[in-house]
Amino acid sequence: MPTDLHFICKNGDCWRKLGAEEFETGDWYVSDDKAQEAVGGRIYLHEDQNTLAWHGGTITFRHYGHDDRKVFRYTVDGNFRVPCLGNWAQEKAIVHR
Repeated sequence: MPTDLHFICKNGDCWRKLGAEEFETGDWYVSDDKAQEAVGGRIYLHEDQNTLAWHGGTITFRHYGHDDRKVFRYTVDGNFRVPCLGNWAQEKAIVHR
């Protein structure tokens, strides 16, 4: 079952461009199991819990950031202007499709 991740990333502070369509997020508290499940799923970055995502794509890789937080690499490959249909837990939502 694919897993999608939604994160609050205000003003574009939590990502950086790596290549033409490849990006990397800031670091987030996500369990190892959930982070691994998310590879191949989609990631969405939102200004707040009530807005459509302003960026996102398919997760291609994850690695550890600061304090065992996870950093996700993703490729923009389709529509990312979507709402979060899951339940938010502070700055993140994990949605199983």
